[in-house]
Amino acid sequence: MRKILSSALAVSLRRTPIMTPRLTQRLAITLISLPIIRYSFQTLNLNDVYEISIEDDLKEGEMREVQVGPKKEDAVLVCKVEGQIYCVSNSCPHVGAPLSAGFLVGDKVKCPFHNASFSIKDGAHEEGPMFRGLQTFPIKQENGQLIIRVEKELLNAPRTLNMATKGDDPTHVVIVGGGVSGQSAAETLRQAGFKGKITIITAEDSLPYDRTPMSKMSFLVKLQGLQIRQPSFYEQYGIDVLTNKSVDSIDVNNQEVVIGKDKIRYDKLLLATGGTARKPTLDGVNLNNVHTLRQFNDLLQIREKAKTSKNIVIVGASFIGMETASAIKKELKDQVNITVVDNTSVPFERVLGSEVGASLQKLHQANGVEFELSAGVKRIAGEGSVSRVDLLNGKSLLADLVILGTGIQPNNQLAKDQLKLSPNGGIETDVFLKAAKNVYASGDIASYPYWVTGEYVRIEHQNEAIRQGFIAALNILGRPTPLTDVPFFWTRQWDRTLAYSGVGQGFDEVIIDGDLNQQKFIAYYAKKGRIVASASMNTPNAQMIISEALRLNVMPSAQELKENKTTLDEIKKVVLSKGTSCHCKRSGQCQAQL
Repeated sequence: MRKILSSALAVSLRRTPIMTPRLTQRLAITLISLPIIRYSFQTLNLNDVYEISIEDDLKEGEMREVQVGPKKEDAVLVCKVEGQIYCVSNSCPHVGAPLSAGFLVGDKVKCPFHNASFSIKDGAHEEGPMFRGLQTFPIKQENGQLIIRVEKELLNAPRTLNMATKGDDPTHVVIVGGGVSGQSAAETLRQAGFKGKITIITAEDSLPYDRTPMSKMSFLVKLQGLQIRQPSFYEQYGIDVLTNKSVDSIDVNNQEVVIGKDKIRYDKLLLATGGTARKPTLDGVNLNNVHTLRQFNDLLQIREKAKTSKNIVIVGASFIGMETASAIKKELKDQVNITVVDNTSVPFERVLGSEVGASLQKLHQANGVEFELSAGVKRIAGEGSVSRVDLLNGKSLLADLVILGTGIQPNNQLAKDQLKLSPNGGIETDVFLKAAKNVYASGDIASYPYWVTGEYVRIEHQNEAIRQGFIAALNILGRPTPLTDVPFFWTRQWDRTLAYSGVGQGFDEVIIDGDLNQQKFIAYYAKKGRIVASASMNTPNAQMIISEALRLNVMPSAQELKENKTTLDEIKKVVLSKGTSCHCKRSGQCQAQL
């Protein structure tokens, strides 16, 4: 007769208060460990399967982490939504964050790290830096118990959604750009059942990869680990990737892409060309050991030179510059002196405001990074290789290596005489990311009307690029899907993460809730009294909640926040009362409409 682990034992450790003394925790583990092992892990390990039960007492909208194997990470997530019980992976496929620490809203669970969202009904990924979904596991109700059955090999394994392979459909979709947006579009096409020809054209010499860790973990990443998919994936699903190929021009009238003397005809074209690291017009910008950071080969050069450098100057106090300063200083410590130069008064001033910028500056200074702010660069000097950086205030900085974190220039050359450009440099599209007949744009290059304000925006963040590739693919297939999301990004410096949601350009007021000195706060960005964006540090799930509130248009006013009339918990209650549904249309499994 099968012996089943009771919910009291299965979940008790998950509910242990954080402040319980360690000795008490160890005693509790000692007292219950033997029955757990006997009844859960040994008796119920049926070859390659874990089977466990818990009490059927979940409340509506509740999620619970349940350990099914001998290790802490051997856990699943059980949720109750609309009266139904679901069981999915608890480990986020992005970097392994426990989804039980996230936020369940409607029928989707949001990861606490990078705002990835998954349907708890079928595991499909909806938002965030994701190309893989969650495993789903059978769970049944029996005699007041929930019985969970998990195949060991699937427990923490990311899942690629069902995809079509190339068939006899003659339709040809050409994607120019081998970044995450183009990759997202290609996968979405196959997930939605498209059996025509897909061609990705990239000027780089590698398959599509994730750029975001390069500035955050400069000394840890390898190209193979950054690649989104292995070569076998493209072969299996019939996606042609042309590397080391630069598109010279497009002809929207004849529906052709021109590469040298070759012309490739398309039925649908997606421009996902991204951007190029911007080099300021300065003397000496092309000297040896002066680098931008955009491609993996850039990182290899920076990494090697940094190891032998005594003085490094980073021009630009925004995301690339500050993340790189943190990564290099953390790795090389006192071996290297790092100075960040910018013409703003504090880092991140334009995006995050002076208060948050000053807080992050103090964090860097506490770790040995120096700053020259309100100081523009006059020239970069040296004989063949850089030796110093001269500032407009008359100072000179010794430099063995200079890193230019001075933004990106959108790769909009193909639009010349063919498509309309926005003042922000992007290719202008409608809310369906359509730029012209049979032509679409996504990612860093797309300038689209933001659904909240109607203003044209161009977003340079990974989550948004992936999301736009998804949206563009659905519209390419004739499934009208407007872009109605709320952009989200994150930055990680000195092992601390700042998360941001919304579009805050042009904000005229910043409201701080929390302690900037401890980097534990929520910053609300207002424009004409309306909250348009938010940033936070060390405040669990703040941006997951706020991004939903922005999307649902239920954020309190700036005045209400200033008068402390609304808290994050109250915002969360409003969001939960509204609810939301996974509107993923990647496959036939999840077809809820926007």
